[in-house]
Amino acid sequence: MSPETILAAILALFPYMSGHNRACIERNQPRIVQQLREVSVPYEPGAPVPPTELTAAVAFAETHLGCDINEGGNWGAPIDPQHRHTAGTHMHAVRALSLGYQRCGSWDGAILRFRTGLCNPRRSPSPRVREQGAHYLRVIHRIVERVRRHAEEVHGE
Repeated sequence: MSPETILAAILALFPYMSGHNRACIERNQPRIVQQLREVSVPYEPGAPVPPTELTAAVAFAETHLGCDINEGGNWGAPIDPQHRHTAGTHMHAVRALSLGYQRCGSWDGAILRFRTGLCNPRRSPSPRVREQGAHYLRVIHRIVERVRRHAEEVHGE
């Protein structure tokens, strides 16, 4: 599925967004499409590459593809674990997902690790972390499923 199709599906599926996010995504479509292209290839030889629609769903859920206020284009990942409050780029987000896949053994584990820091938050002693992980995974799956369905229906992809 092309980055253009993924972004068109997100805009069609979410006509109303908080704040100025929709206008920002529309205004920055060329940049976002280019970023989706960049994250669809291995960042280093042999690194697993998340499906582009999965990366887009995570980026949308985390920061509306970098358009949340004060995100500066960040897709929800810090530059590294030692600088958790320093926003990274789209490449930091895809690296975090890729590393999560390598550590957790599945894209679901990678998604959970991205959000909670754990491959399986059900094992966390914190009820909040357990709940947050389960909810986040459902949200991402729902977005990916809806994007795929929309792309198939509208674009034949």
